[in-house]
Amino acid sequence: MRIAVCDDEAYFREMLCEEIDRFYRSLDVLCLAYESGAALISAFEKGNRFDAVFLDIEMPPPDGMETAKRLHEFSPALPVIFLTSHTELAMDGYEVGAFRFLQKPVVPEKLELALRDIRQLCGLKKTVCIKENGEEHYLSPDDILYAEADNNTVRFITSERTYQMRMKLTDAAAMLEGTSEHFCRIHRSVIVGLPHIISRTEREVKLDNGAILPVSKSYTDELKQRLMEYVRMNAR
Repeated sequence: MRIAVCDDEAYFREMLCEEIDRFYRSLDVLCLAYESGAALISAFEKGNRFDAVFLDIEMPPPDGMETAKRLHEFSPALPVIFLTSHTELAMDGYEVGAFRFLQKPVVPEKLELALRDIRQLCGLKKTVCIKENGEEHYLSPDDILYAEADNNTVRFITSERTYQMRMKLTDAAAMLEGTSEHFCRIHRSVIVGLPHIISRTEREVKLDNGAILPVSKSYTDELKQRLMEYVRMNAR
């Protein structure tokens, strides 16, 4: 997936690219920065194409609105996320096919929602690579029911079998969260895949394979919030 960030403020465009890279954590995602609408239009004229564009509205001519019009001549369905410190400009953006608006300075939670929607729109699929006994196994995040730590080893449980890899649970959490937002830590030694939870109490969750996992008191509120968010996002 290729994403362009176009903003005349060097600090802001570099920061945004870093946040995009941090969110996706994938070599399959390339984020390129452009300092002006003219430079971005030139890239399209040379045959470059992007799956999404973050575009500052207030730039020296051509401004973001004009740039978006030109880009849609090359890619009519291109998702454009406008960046602006003046929300009153939002209505004008819808006339040029705005996908989202982010107010500057960007709120991290709003940016994350936009990036999630881009990932869903583009159908970006990631895999979890588990190295076991010298062999690499590539799993879909959706196939992992849960992961549990045992000393310096983490077991990844699927409906078919269990995989083991020497690593810390914190590292396993970073790896899983880099492939899907549907993983949640519920215990100091357990990470669960939210789509596989069929019931929940304050102390435990039951999964669709019949497994019952403990929930620590310190993770109860986060699990409840994440489950509500998961249901809301997938009920569209």
